[in-house]
Amino acid sequence: MRLIYVDKLKEDKTMCRKIKKAIIAMACVIAMGGFNAVPVSACTPPLNPPSIEIPDINFEPDGALKDAIDNYVKNWLEKCILDTPVVEYASYYKSASRYFNYSHVAVKWSKVENATSYKVRITKADGTWKEYDTTYTAFYSTNYTDDFIADGMDGATVSVKAYGDNDTFGCWSDDTNITRFRSIYRKEN
Repeated sequence: MRLIYVDKLKEDKTMCRKIKKAIIAMACVIAMGGFNAVPVSACTPPLNPPSIEIPDINFEPDGALKDAIDNYVKNWLEKCILDTPVVEYASYYKSASRYFNYSHVAVKWSKVENATSYKVRITKADGTWKEYDTTYTAFYSTNYTDDFIADGMDGATVSVKAYGDNDTFGCWSDDTNITRFRSIYRKEN
């Protein structure tokens, strides 16, 4: 019986030591947190940004600058006299196999009176774009002559602008989605 009492007493002493060690460890952690927080708050100045009122800015160009702007706008309006082309269709085709890759883009638009050339802008879904010049009312390009269309035109758009004699021009047409051409013929086994 005495042996059981001695074992019980040893367990109680061991438990008390563990509890004391845990309390001392928690006190050290709290003290370290306090010691680290005090210097940071003491060294960091309070943030009080200055309050500045920005006045309204009204800019009126003087005589020479106003005349230059008016002349530029007048010249632009005199040159921008051509009609805007209307895109009739825009499609692309892409075929890829183990040995052969082929893709092309085809765009057709309405003829603009007094236009001598057209500029075609193709914009991919990622925002990259490329412009092409042509004298026809249609545009056709393959991946053999242009690496820009080699990856396909999923999500791409096209717009067309007309140019004429004496630096005249028209506005860009509305963006038109380039649709993928799908063949209705299928090879049967």
